[in-house]
Amino acid sequence: MARKIIYIFLGLILAIIAWYFLPFLEGSEKIRKPVKLGLSVTLTGKYPDLGREIRDGALLAMQMINEEGGINGVPLKLIIKDNRFSIERTKQNLEELFKEKVIAVIGPSTSTTAKNILPFINERKILVIAPTPTSTELAGLDDYMIRLRPTNKEDAEALAKYVYKNMNLKRIAIIYDIDNPLYTKDFADNFVNHFGKNVDFYLFPFKEGDINIRVLSKKILSYSPDAVLLITDVYNTALIAQNLRILKPDIFLLSSPWAKFQRLIENGGKRIEGLLTVDTFDEEYGGEMYLRFKKRFIERFGYKPEIAAITGFESVMIIKRAIENGATRHNIKDAILSAGRFEGLQGEIIINKFGDRQIKPFVVKIENGTFKRVKE
Repeated sequence: MARKIIYIFLGLILAIIAWYFLPFLEGSEKIRKPVKLGLSVTLTGKYPDLGREIRDGALLAMQMINEEGGINGVPLKLIIKDNRFSIERTKQNLEELFKEKVIAVIGPSTSTTAKNILPFINERKILVIAPTPTSTELAGLDDYMIRLRPTNKEDAEALAKYVYKNMNLKRIAIIYDIDNPLYTKDFADNFVNHFGKNVDFYLFPFKEGDINIRVLSKKILSYSPDAVLLITDVYNTALIAQNLRILKPDIFLLSSPWAKFQRLIENGGKRIEGLLTVDTFDEEYGGEMYLRFKKRFIERFGYKPEIAAITGFESVMIIKRAIENGATRHNIKDAILSAGRFEGLQGEIIINKFGDRQIKPFVVKIENGTFKRVKE
């Protein structure tokens, strides 16, 4: 009987201890739950290249952070959505990620999609870090989007200044993709605006599948241009450039940074040697952090990282820094804008009060099958 009473007494003590400490244990569990990040980019369908690289860069950042114990012992979890180059699908993805209570969303990859989701993210106060959209219309806004690339104005002017200073061109043809007009027409306008009346421009709207590439190339060359500026995705840029060079081997080729991938060289071959474009990513950069990232990226994904992969990686690192400084999903925008400066893979990332990154693009040229930074 005495033993039974002792057992009952011990049971009551254990129950009281459990009741007292349970809230602390539950709180500890909540802290250990992963911090959710969202990613919504085009992975299938039209224009998937940027999105896939952004995804891969973000995945590597998550892996490296979690290998080191997460953020203060808390792991990160990336929820990936494919927007399929559809504005409605992107909004649906953002709604789903909002319900998942992600701290921020990485994406989209194109300017046209970015512009169309602004009212949606502003209404719901979802912070979006857009690694690659560059339309001038996206800059200087007090919104919930942070951009990591220069604007089209800065990119186009860098290319135009070099061409104007170093090449005696009188007639320039411009081909621009009408399926991403917020980017392509904006880039064309900013490029043209840098030149005076001494240069004649001929604009050719382009939609994949609407016209035979050889027919288009002949039509362009019938205007006897000195150079052709291609503002299309990587595959169409390579295809059109090849056809132009077959018909006129000495034609000067220019490109917007939308097509600046190693796949441009792989698909274009020797016929696109000498093509000029612009970028903020230096392939020959020798910083320790970048070289470590590059090595890990190639080991995991089997190809060399380019600007979209870099900005995808940097997007996660910016979010990480904000969380370390105490940011939540409710104040992460203010936390990032207040900090303003972050460590990047190729130098410091400076973000202004509107969430626009301050960085200067430079001209690059295809030489012997590689992109080389042009010394000015």
